[in-house]
Amino acid sequence: MVIIMDRIGLIAILLMILVTGVTFGLYQINYQGFTHLTNYSKIPAYVLTGTKLYSNGTLFLQIANTAGSDTYGGFVVLVQILYPNGSVLYQWGPSQLSHIPSSDIINEFPLHPVHSNKFALVVPLGQNATVILQAPFHIQPGKYIVRAYDVDGDYESYGIKFQVTVQVI
Repeated sequence: MVIIMDRIGLIAILLMILVTGVTFGLYQINYQGFTHLTNYSKIPAYVLTGTKLYSNGTLFLQIANTAGSDTYGGFVVLVQILYPNGSVLYQWGPSQLSHIPSSDIINEFPLHPVHSNKFALVVPLGQNATVILQAPFHIQPGKYIVRAYDVDGDYESYGIKFQVTVQVI
């Protein structure tokens, strides 16, 4: 009986080592090795796919938070319209983003909505929303870049840039 328990214990230990090795191996393959460990629950990442800019200055900012903490969400403190060379055409800072009326925010999932607080535009993890912003002038036809900045001052994380190229017709 003791020999059978030792064989079962040995097999269990070998399987545990094998499964652990496969798990670590796959993690390293997916996340570029031991020197670049990634924690997707730490820093927000925003996707702006679907954003539209119109010649009357209206920006339909389609924003989704795809990574980061689910307890407090991400805080967008700056949205810019840039020329293709990177110079700023117009921007909405914290004071403007913190006062967006709820009627100008269309949330895909109403239980945990994107909203303005007194500091920024709060974008919860997993939320997808359209935020309507208005520039105070008309915009000439052409290509522009729309970029969002998180509260830490970054416009990219995990290799994802929080920007999209839009065409004004």
